[in-house]
Amino acid sequence: MESAGLVVESEGSRCEVQVTSEQVELGSILRIGRLYGIVAYMRYRDDDKIGSKQKLNASVQIFGEKTDAGMRSIKKPVKPYSKAYPASGEDLEELLDCADSISFGVVHGTGARAYVDGGEYDRHTAVLASTGAGKSYLTANLIKEYSLKGLPVLVVDTHGEFPGLLSLIRTEEPLEIEVYTVGRDKQGYKTFTIPVSTLTCGDYRHFTNLNDNQVHALDMVLNRVYHRKGEEYSLDDVVGVCEELSEEAGRGNAKVHEETAKALERRIRSLRNIFKGVFTVDGTDLNQLVQPYKIAVIDTSLSTQGVRQSVVSYICKKLLDGRINKKHTLDGKAIDNDVLLVVEEAHNYAGASLDHSCKRQLQRIAGEGRKFGIGLMVVSQKPSKIDEEILSQCNTGVYMHITNPRDKDHIRRSFESVSDEIIKELDSLDVGECVITGAMLKLPFLLCTVDRIESPKKRERKLQYKRKRHVKTGKFDYV
Repeated sequence: MESAGLVVESEGSRCEVQVTSEQVELGSILRIGRLYGIVAYMRYRDDDKIGSKQKLNASVQIFGEKTDAGMRSIKKPVKPYSKAYPASGEDLEELLDCADSISFGVVHGTGARAYVDGGEYDRHTAVLASTGAGKSYLTANLIKEYSLKGLPVLVVDTHGEFPGLLSLIRTEEPLEIEVYTVGRDKQGYKTFTIPVSTLTCGDYRHFTNLNDNQVHALDMVLNRVYHRKGEEYSLDDVVGVCEELSEEAGRGNAKVHEETAKALERRIRSLRNIFKGVFTVDGTDLNQLVQPYKIAVIDTSLSTQGVRQSVVSYICKKLLDGRINKKHTLDGKAIDNDVLLVVEEAHNYAGASLDHSCKRQLQRIAGEGRKFGIGLMVVSQKPSKIDEEILSQCNTGVYMHITNPRDKDHIRRSFESVSDEIIKELDSLDVGECVITGAMLKLPFLLCTVDRIESPKKRERKLQYKRKRHVKTGKFDYV
């Protein structure tokens, strides 16, 4: 095998390799004797020691020594003037092998599959990239891989693109995809709704602003509705009882102030108008969505931002509460299976400056989800806008082309596993290339080329405007 280069300098777990092969580039995995390392940075430099100028050097991060018992960390620097070789396909498969392996691409520059540990899904993942870098294709491939392993996947699809992408992926066993829309009907899809009877006073606070006095009044309203209707009541029933309470307060017959009762009535009326078609008597059973081998897509593309945020808040809360009920055998509705929650355009729901319950619920999932089998995958093109507390809980990062300095700096602050070398090279990644680092990987990082999703190529003209033609006939002008 052709040598990749010669070690000219080493210190700790790093070494400098003077490159002699065109095959070596950023992300290449090299073998030096029984040691393995990854090219983290490349540069041209003078080398006075051997009388040469402007030689290409690769900074290699050594991640382990191969032994009969497996890989172990190195305890001393690499011996200078050792030869480095490109790792073979067999080497790469052995290095990346893991118990719950999944793969969404190949190791860049090779034909070897890039395997990562799918069993680490519950330590949370962040997929971050600029617009057009290919993050939707990457995310669709990840969803496919988890589904083929049987893990239930629940996707909050802000732009309504995942049903189409997932349907284009060809697998031996067809993917089980169930799509729900929110707020408006869409032909061929089911409708995701929230059962009114499951909402507590605290839940109503997720959807509209209520002060403590209004919450106290709402508690009275819900108790009265439940006494009359049992568990089958609508938001119209709640509005009706709010009207009664307002009238009683006006006559001095209620235990709440008249202004409080009227304010509560106005807010619940507004809630009913905004969330028309979202709150229903029955609601969608989340436990039926979270089933092995099922991909449930919640398409919120036809909803307002307020509805989207409230739906995310509700889903997060009920998933976590349901898993807690299941694990500890508590009363209340349970979620029987572990689940991966994928939130696309996560900056809309977990913004650093956002004051909404959806961010607080996502923080709960990020902080407590692992104990109850809930994995979180946040997908965003605006990393700098995502709450650092949520990003810092994502132990795996998948990064594609990113140029914005603020986004890079935010990633650096949020992820301990991301080195400056990785940050520097993010703007050099091509469409469909990604760097993965963190809990799902044995290596410090890995440069991958994402599997393509073949879709019909259409060249559509956007500028097809036609000038209006005016025809005069007699005394009349026609367009």
